[in-house]
Amino acid sequence: MAGAVDICNIALTNLGEQKIVSLDENNERARLSKLRFDDVRDTVLRLHPWNCVTARTILNRDTDTPAWGYTYQYSLPSDCIRVLAIHDATIAYRIEGSKLHTDSGTIKLKYIQRPSDLTVLDANVVNLIGIRLAWELAEPLTAKTALKTEMWQKFTLELATTRSMDATEGTPEYFHGSTWLDGRMGAFTDPWKPIDAPAEGYSKI
Repeated sequence: MAGAVDICNIALTNLGEQKIVSLDENNERARLSKLRFDDVRDTVLRLHPWNCVTARTILNRDTDTPAWGYTYQYSLPSDCIRVLAIHDATIAYRIEGSKLHTDSGTIKLKYIQRPSDLTVLDANVVNLIGIRLAWELAEPLTAKTALKTEMWQKFTLELATTRSMDATEGTPEYFHGSTWLDGRMGAFTDPWKPIDAPAEGYSKI
């Protein structure tokens, strides 16, 4: 199973660099890998509702309330990287900082969780993080602009493949529209779409 050093070595070997044994080694490869690893990991995990880091929880309502606009606020989990959905698609809410503001007295949250143990990551996601890190490190480590471009092209191809594979692992979650919701969508029909579908660019059926 992969750890941070293993993922960094995926990046380094893609760049034709020597592997490291520790992120605390006294060399540029380790220093740059350690500097960029956390941000790159979170960036990649935010790009898609990966099954291996998707979590569900019921939020506890804060005693404090928003100054205006919404009735209640909820603190997001400390390991929340990205909010995916709440249990009821008709409930209006907004994420502001580390708070979820809404008028609903109950919130069941689905979100991307920052893993404390990297061994939970799918092998394809591990490889994807490594390739994205290779793109980040290409210029400062090798000074080769062409190699940086090559790593970006490799990353975009791997991202498409990994997203496609991840999306097939389970039955899509659906919600059925209401008159109010259909009106907001611009049609008085009974449509469905996956809960995690993007707000824009989704073909209605």
